[in-house]
Amino acid sequence: MPLPDGASMPMVVLGDGTPVVYLPGAGDGLSTVYDAAPGIAWTFRARSHRHRMHVLSRREPIPEGHGVAGHARDVIAAIERLGIGPVVLECNSAGGPVGQLVAARRPDLVRALVLASTGHRVDGAAAERIERWLEMVRGRRWAEFAWDTAQVTYRWPGRFAWARWMVAPPLGSLSRPRDPDRIERILSELLGIDHTQELGGIRCPTLVFAGALDPLFPPEVQREMAALIPRARLVLAPGLLHGADLESREYAPAVDDLIAAIAR
Repeated sequence: MPLPDGASMPMVVLGDGTPVVYLPGAGDGLSTVYDAAPGIAWTFRARSHRHRMHVLSRREPIPEGHGVAGHARDVIAAIERLGIGPVVLECNSAGGPVGQLVAARRPDLVRALVLASTGHRVDGAAAERIERWLEMVRGRRWAEFAWDTAQVTYRWPGRFAWARWMVAPPLGSLSRPRDPDRIERILSELLGIDHTQELGGIRCPTLVFAGALDPLFPPEVQREMAALIPRARLVLAPGLLHGADLESREYAPAVDDLIAAIAR
């Protein structure tokens, strides 16, 4: 999709039904949604029967200093160009701060907001982890980066820690990006964000969904975020980590409930 300034935004569209705009997390820095289209189709295979999914990458390439506010302007331009607003805006992890700005600043474009495994600010522990990831990215230590991010996201690495030496290298090969600057810029822009003052401007129904054991955006951040959004519902999935929206069977029904509520 062309943006107003001539840049391009990779996009995958699938399914039929209620229009949903989906903003991915930092994985968008490893491969754009265009490159990841088969995996996206698999992930949303069940929902594509009831939702028209518009999965938007960040612009390609991401210029230095573009930041979260710049991505929010791009998403606003994309929704306007598609002519599908107001939409359900669904945001994962690093896509959450972008979606928060879109919903707060352009409420006419957002019917409902989903904030999955994300936060409005990054606490000290999360900032330290992101800094470690940035060191790995800058050092091109892709196996280490892939294993560490998997540990934060999924439960299975904890069960297979003994096999790390076998699993990490192929994971690193699969996650090695064509443009390392892209993932570095997405991670860097998360450091120092604080949207506490923006959340009160989000007036649409909002679902905050997260893992109760998320080490990146912990429960206290989730509770604070939900309390600051006037019409938010908080769901903490017990026993799950940063990938709660990917592993929990309750996530898709919770999104369906939100969409059914705004339809009524």
